[in-house]
Amino acid sequence: MTDESHVAPSGRRVAAFVRHGHFDRPDQVASAHSLFPLSATGRDQARNAADPILDCCEELGLELDLRIEVSQLLRAWETANLIAESLHNRTGKRFHVIGHNELVERGMGSCANMTFDAVRDILAEDPRLGPLPEGWRRMPEFRLPVQGAESLMQAGARTAARVATSLDSIPAEDSRDLMRLFVAHSGCLRHAAVALGALDVRIVPGLSMDFAQTIYLEKLLNGDWIQLAGQFKKHLSGR
Repeated sequence: MTDESHVAPSGRRVAAFVRHGHFDRPDQVASAHSLFPLSATGRDQARNAADPILDCCEELGLELDLRIEVSQLLRAWETANLIAESLHNRTGKRFHVIGHNELVERGMGSCANMTFDAVRDILAEDPRLGPLPEGWRRMPEFRLPVQGAESLMQAGARTAARVATSLDSIPAEDSRDLMRLFVAHSGCLRHAAVALGALDVRIVPGLSMDFAQTIYLEKLLNGDWIQLAGQFKKHLSGR
């Protein structure tokens, strides 16, 4: 009788989506790719995000991976590094923050960092275009008709692809139940959840994330994704 080879089953894989902390931005500005740093409030929010993450790991029986992936935008990078510092202080472990352009917020292209009123007015002057649709800012598939712009779902798709690639890079023979942090932005994270199949696209326009809030998604063994813990908040009009 020959011995059958045994391959250890893959452990659980959980992606923790963390929104960056608060930052001061000009009112009604399309600031997705803005260069503003965290405010003092945002820095406190980032530091305080570590404990709930560790609590969730303990509750769900997960080990927190030492790799933290983050958007290249400053407010997200600062948030990730402050979380890493707080996690080190609480666990004694060194966490490694790694930036990825795929995790940045939806691009506004030529309209970046303009006020929403200015975007509306300047595009209305273009004879090739009609008026922007009501509520365009939160329409998942709408893309501003300018060079370099993305829809929310395009941003979500590239974010989701980065998350999936990251978790899939963990060796299958690693039987640990792991959680990995992804620090980015409310829009691209919410729509990444849609792209992964963990959130209904019909409800995503009415949702948001608090600053430094974490949402937990698990990739099941069959390849499906589910929202494991954390709750998106309802969007407040005008925010």
